[in-house]
Amino acid sequence: MKTKESEEIFNRGINYFRAGFYTAALNEFYQVKKIAPDYPNIDYTIEAANKKNAEVAGQISNFIEENFEKEIQELSNELSFENSSHLGPKVQALLKQGKFEIALKELRVAESIVPDSRPLLLLLGNTYRRLGMLDDAEQVLKRARLIYPNDSEMLNNLGNIYMAKGMYTEAEDAYRTAMRDMHEDPRILNNLGVLRMQTNNLDDAENLFRKASKLEPQWITPRKNLDHLSKRIEILEKNIDEIREEYRKHPTYLDIGLNLAKNLFFRGFYSEAKSVFRNLLNKNPNLLTAWFYLGSIYEINHNFDDAIECYCELARLANKLNSAEYANFKNLYEQGFIEEALAELKKIAIIELDVASSRISIGIKYFEDCLWSDALRHFEEAMRINSSYPDAYYWTALTLIQQRKTTKAKELLNKAIELNPNYADAYFQLGMLLKGRSKKKAIEQFKKALSLNLRQSFARIAEQFLKEEK
Repeated sequence: MKTKESEEIFNRGINYFRAGFYTAALNEFYQVKKIAPDYPNIDYTIEAANKKNAEVAGQISNFIEENFEKEIQELSNELSFENSSHLGPKVQALLKQGKFEIALKELRVAESIVPDSRPLLLLLGNTYRRLGMLDDAEQVLKRARLIYPNDSEMLNNLGNIYMAKGMYTEAEDAYRTAMRDMHEDPRILNNLGVLRMQTNNLDDAENLFRKASKLEPQWITPRKNLDHLSKRIEILEKNIDEIREEYRKHPTYLDIGLNLAKNLFFRGFYSEAKSVFRNLLNKNPNLLTAWFYLGSIYEINHNFDDAIECYCELARLANKLNSAEYANFKNLYEQGFIEEALAELKKIAIIELDVASSRISIGIKYFEDCLWSDALRHFEEAMRINSSYPDAYYWTALTLIQQRKTTKAKELLNKAIELNPNYADAYFQLGMLLKGRSKKKAIEQFKKALSLNLRQSFARIAEQFLKEEK
């Protein structure tokens, strides 16, 4: 059963999910489940968010993965207490086989006997991480750090947990502290490289991966990371060159400018991205996406006051200034808790990232200028991005009509109608295509379009055709 409160929390969770903040989305969905256990599809939604969250954590694990078999063998051999002679090898075998849940049960037995054992805490933290139980892993490793405050291995593992949770500032602090004692440790250098990659500092990441690979040439992980990163840089730089040229030709097409600025952001060219976003906002201060990414740039560079200014403007444009989160933000900010205030503000400073819609907007501008090939390229890209978007099929069809490819256009108009049975414009365009071939079918399409409150300019044409065919 829905309540107003559960619906508001669910919608906030969906916004987080669409923006890629899966951990935050999960927190909201669990709140919905608690308030309204029978909320429609909430179990399915939680499962989907859990999968995406685990996927992101898994991707990071692939980049930071160490020689786990060697590590667990060494730690299992160190794990010793009364009557434990069989436990170490058993845990080792289970972890090597990927049977983490069974291994976890065995480790919990050991924890009740030797809760402060260094190898136990490391194995337990790693096992929790591989099961996606990041909060449990964090608690174990925080406790371990209190017992072993200067242990670089504990700090390295804690940094991995923070990174998987998206807590990048905390992760960097953990890695940097670990490097004070082990500044030449290739594992820490590799993991710091992954962190820099996650925050789009790709050149820094490249240098760190190269250094880690040089220190330990036989270790394949940093070399794989370097290869992946090189491909990512190549694709981004190709996109930037192409979009920059496109924007140079069409400086009034703000969607192209947004696309350029976002690619600069993901390449880590923050200064130029910031300049482009500012330029776009001078032309149109209502661009929510520009405020969002501009705030992100300031936040990444720890310029929290400017980040807050951007996110506040985004919240204002989204009519969220009367929300409880905004009131919490103001209260925390006035007390001087800047980072806590920022975290609260970000709960409402969220945009729905609709990339397909952006492609369609760019395509329409080319269409209006009769640049059919350029328009078609963007509309087809929108179809690839979101195959359930009726507007993408509609505009692709209109462009194909201009190129006299009417058979394919008819097929796409029917697809648009299949996805949106109330798409009045699509019925009208289908009628226009059919009127020279089958007047009877054209009449059916025009009548359907008119029954759906067709736009006035199209309605006049349809009514005139029907009048002539009486």
